[in-house]
Parts: sequence; structure tokens; C-alpha cells
Amino acid sequence: MRFKPLGAFVIFLAMALYQLHLPGPHYDEAVEVVPAMQLLLGQPVEAFRGAGLHVGGVLLPVMAVDYIGALNTYLTLPFFAALGVSVFAMRLMPVFVACLALALTYRVGEDLLGEPLALAALYLLAVNPSFVFWNRQGIFVTSITEPILLGLVLCWLRWHRGRGRGYFYGASFLAGLGLYAKFLFLWGIVALLVGYLALTGREGVRRMWGELKRARSGVFALGCFLLGIWPLILFNVQTGGTIATFTSNALSSYYGVNNLAFWHNLRARLEGFTALLEGNHFWYLGGVFANRLYPGYLLAAAAIAVVAWWRERNSPASRRFYLLPFLMLGAVVLQSCFTISALWITHYALVVPLVPLATMAGWLKLDRRVALAVLLILIGVDAYVDVSYHLALRRTGGHSAHSDGIYDLAGYLLIVNQRHPLAADWGIKAPVQLLTKGLINPVEVFGYEWEADEDFKKRIRPFLSDPDRLYIFRSPEDSVFKRWEAFQEVVEEQGKRPVLKITIRERSGRPLFLVYGVARR
Repeated sequence: MRFKPLGAFVIFLAMALYQLHLPGPHYDEAVEVVPAMQLLLGQPVEAFRGAGLHVGGVLLPVMAVDYIGALNTYLTLPFFAALGVSVFAMRLMPVFVACLALALTYRVGEDLLGEPLALAALYLLAVNPSFVFWNRQGIFVTSITEPILLGLVLCWLRWHRGRGRGYFYGASFLAGLGLYAKFLFLWGIVALLVGYLALTGREGVRRMWGELKRARSGVFALGCFLLGIWPLILFNVQTGGTIATFTSNALSSYYGVNNLAFWHNLRARLEGFTALLEGNHFWYLGGVFANRLYPGYLLAAAAIAVVAWWRERNSPASRRFYLLPFLMLGAVVLQSCFTISALWITHYALVVPLVPLATMAGWLKLDRRVALAVLLILIGVDAYVDVSYHLALRRTGGHSAHSDGIYDLAGYLLIVNQRHPLAADWGIKAPVQLLTKGLINPVEVFGYEWEADEDFKKRIRPFLSDPDRLYIFRSPEDSVFKRWEAFQEVVEEQGKRPVLKITIRERSGRPLFLVYGVARR
């Protein structure tokens, strides 16, 4: 019986480890592990906003961006040390983190509804396309939040069931650690509390208040929370970055999301959640494939769970905890309508393990044989989607910011020995640094204003006197910050002209990067 879960881990690793070097490293992956590479190789460390701890003359960064901690940076270090700096080593770390999420999914399932749910959710999660392909690039979506949230849920359930005050302290620590890992973990904390109180009512309030009211217990819980979140606090003491980001994006975000347009945002979020269930959002792997059955099965499971709850509404709260994944998913979707960034589907990586837990909990409340049939159908379709994506990825190498064309760009820069080319757009610097092990360090000059301004022109003028300097642009189709016209204008002002050195293409032949030099007319 205890060996039953092993098959799910084998299936997941087969899906996750195959061609792990593809797609190409995304900027948001590489930027978090470049400091790990620099620490390991003894290179100057680039810390976000220059914040961190100075230990023995070395700067240890504490944050990747204002609202994402540096957990991935330090978790990747041992993989780089053991296997060398590479995309394979970088991605092996989140794959192992995903295995931890699988193990915790099993344990949470046991606590919610016993071993049948634990096994069903485990196998269904192991082939879930969103889980598989997001965890292959787990740094990109901060997938470390998955096991932290599952650990939080598990500790909370066991504390409620009287398994010891240590679980309450463990939950406090994981709440702080999750917020440090990525601040949107707050959605998970709120969702757990909402779900717990909805199921336990006054009993839950009394238990929580009673725990916190004990002087030593409350103080120790606060200490555990601070132990998890202290790097985020330090960062804000040094820079105020997180606070500034939240206050400046509270009503309307940098990416143009109106946080007051709740119904519009909810519609977009429901579409994103549906895409998460179907797994049809990985277009950049080379195709779009979907499990169209999943949303319907989840809705049916929710209806079955509601009927079961109605029949058992007078039973103890612990008997009704199978509803917790449904309540948490609903609470997270509602909270996600307010964002400081954009309505990105990647935000839902936090709750992917809750999907199979909810789906199979509902069907198991109906009938085990029916639940087994549903499980086999969903596993079969999800596995087909996984294989289809892998075949497409093998053919295309990935598209756009995920293209393996970045390997060619890094190779070209090594051949021409261009140590500090100018990156005139987003998505170039960090992957090149990673792939060249820090030998090539592009200078980002584009700035983060949506339109080119006079400051951009001022930044590039000093470099135009160097006849050997190279300038890297993304293709017009892929440009994030469009700077070509402004660049051309400054070059012509100085009586020079841009000279195309090489075009880096995707496997399809579509231009991806354009590398220019500058010459006199």
C-alpha cells in the first residue's frame, strides 16, 4: 500500500525531465539565478536595488524584484555547485521542488478524505499540463509557493485536529516564508482562513483566538512568522521597494490593470482559470493543446460536494474539510481580480495542486467507481496533452521570449568576444549572462518607460563612439520596449548608420534577435 504513490513520481519525472533544456531560458528564470552563478564563480553580484546582506565582502541579495524573494537564487546554488552552471541544473531545482509538492498533495489528500483522495489527486497532479510545464520552468512562475501553501494547509489541518501546537507554529513560519517567496502568497493565506472559518464558524474563531491569546503561544507564533518573512522586511528597511510598488500600483498597475474594474477583471480571471484547467496556455512551446473535459468535471465535482455538504451539514467541521480546496480556489480567483502587475495566468501556479484535490474530492463523495472512471479519463487526456506539447517543443524549440534562439545569440556573442553589448530591449541580458557563465554581460539601456524618451537617447550616445560595440534588438514582432526608431535617430544625428551584423532566428525561420553595429556613412 505504501508503495502506491511511487508511480506518480515516476510519471511526473518522465514528463518533466525530458528535453529539459527546452524551451530556451526565459528572462524571468535567468534573472533570479544569475546572482547564484555570480556567487559561485566569484563574480561581482548584481542584487536587486543593491539591497542585501554584506558577508565577508560579498553581497548576498535578498529579493529578486520588489515582491519576489531570492529563495530560488539560494535553492539553485547547490545544483550549480554539483552540476555546473547550466539551464539543466537551473531547471532541475524546481523539478525537485515539484516532487515535494506532489508528496505534500498526497498528505493533504489523506487529511482531507483519506488515502483514496490522496492517491487520486497525486496521480492527476502528476500529469496535469500546467503543473508539468510550469514546474519545468518553475523559477519563471515562482513554483516554490506550491509546496509552501500545501505545507501551510497541512499544518493548519493538523493543528485543528489537535496534533500539537508545533503545527500552529509551523503554519506561522510557512505563512511568512510564502509571503517572502512571492507576496501574492497572501491570496493563499486569506483563502485558507476564509475556507477554514466558513467550515468551522465560531468553533474556528474560538480556537484561533484561544491559541493567540496564550502569551507564549502568540509571541512564539509571531516569532516564527517573522523568521519566515524577515528578508522582505530587511529589503524594505533598506529600500522601501515593496511598499512603493504597492502604493504606486494600488488603483491602476504599471501594466494598465484597473483594480476598480472588478467585473471586467473577474471575467478575465475566470478565462485564465479555465485555461489553467485545460492546459491550453502554452502556445510558446509550439502549439495549443487542451483537456476540454477538465472544467466540466471540476464544476460537476463542486456540485456533488455541495450536495454532500448539505447532507452532512450537521456533522463536525472536520468531516466537511473536503470542501476546503473548492473554497480556497474560489477565494483566490476573487482576490486575483486585484493586482499590482497584470492579470497573468502564471499567478495561478500557486494553487495548481488544489485543482486535483478539489476535483477528486467531489467525485469520491459520489461513488468510488465513478471517481476512478473520471480519474482515468482525465489522466489519459492530460497525458496526451503533455506528449503533444513535448512533440511540438522538440520541433520548434519554443517561441518568442521562450525560444531556444537565445542559445544562438549567446554563442554568437562569445565568438565575436563582445563582452558588453547593449541590450536595447527586455529579455536579453540575464539569459545571455547565464548561458555564457558571466563572460558576456549585456548593458541594459532601454529603460522601463513604455515609449522611448530623451533619457534613452542620452544613455546610448556615449557608446556610439566605440566602433566595435554591438546593439541587440528584439524583432519588431517581439519588441517589448520599442526603441529602434529612437536609436536610428540618434545614430543618424552623429553622421552614422546602423549595420546589421546578424539575425538570430527561431527554428521556424522567424527573426528573433537583430544584432547591429554602427558605422560612418
